[in-house]
Amino acid sequence: MNYIDFFGGEPLLGFDFIRDVVDWFHTRTWNKKHVFFISTNGTVLTDEIKDWLYKNRITVQVGLSLDGTKTAHDMCRSDSYDLVMKNLPFFRNYWPHQPAKMTICPDTIPYLARGVIELEEMGMLFTANMTFENHWGDDNKKAKLLETYSNQLTQLVDYYYAHPHLFPVGPLLTAIPEYLGIPLYDENNTKEIKRFCGAGHEMVTIDVDGTHYPCHRFIPWVTKKEPPGENVNCQNSWKPDKCAQCKLIHSCPTCAGYNWEINSDTGHRTTFHCESFKMEVLASCTLEWKRLRKKLDDPGKMKDDEFYRSMTRLDAIGEFIETQAK
Repeated sequence: MNYIDFFGGEPLLGFDFIRDVVDWFHTRTWNKKHVFFISTNGTVLTDEIKDWLYKNRITVQVGLSLDGTKTAHDMCRSDSYDLVMKNLPFFRNYWPHQPAKMTICPDTIPYLARGVIELEEMGMLFTANMTFENHWGDDNKKAKLLETYSNQLTQLVDYYYAHPHLFPVGPLLTAIPEYLGIPLYDENNTKEIKRFCGAGHEMVTIDVDGTHYPCHRFIPWVTKKEPPGENVNCQNSWKPDKCAQCKLIHSCPTCAGYNWEINSDTGHRTTFHCESFKMEVLASCTLEWKRLRKKLDDPGKMKDDEFYRSMTRLDAIGEFIETQAK
């Protein structure tokens, strides 16, 4: 399967180009199946665009950006919440299984819990993640924001615990280290090198002038520098040392393009999100621990192997939480 993404800015500002490319693509026979994907803020839809998207909805998927509460969304997306809400039924009707994307930045942290709860109560399918960029301000401001972030995550843990039928929003509250609860796990396995995206491998970005890049984050007007040569996202070890030695290395995401922009090395991780990610891991583990403990309150409904696995995971998560809390 080939996935062809139209990415911006706002891709639908170039609707005529997108329509021409897709329509031309459908006049040819291809060896592989294909899907087009458009990331959009949902603000520039016209009847013409809606009609074309509807007719091509099988091969053209559309993902909406929606940042939670009206206050948070308008803060980062030019007061567009009301317009997005007007167009929301169109997306939900024709792409019901495509998650909306909620982006968290330091300025919107105080509205995080309310935003997630509002989207859940709307019945939205969505993801939520913190930005990688250094938008935190000085050390004092960052410390205050992180305290607020911790409180917001605690509210979400309580909410999801009180609503056990809901799957926690990912990756925000699904950031559980993959090794927890695996018997005889070798901690050295966490030191393996793992790429977190296909930049330089499975992906290619074609700029408006036809130039090829490993992904859109390598375009010079984004990074303010020339792109790297051949060895993109091919690191044999992670930098800095605190990342390479961290037990959360497999769980912690990183962006090759942003690594290049800040550190001129796709294998040298930016660490601006380090503290916030650790809070997400702790919150994710706390929620899982509380749910497992409640489940184990009635072991009679569980098979022996399920009970054993649950107990093993409960103990491992509990130990991890105690370690992180120190």
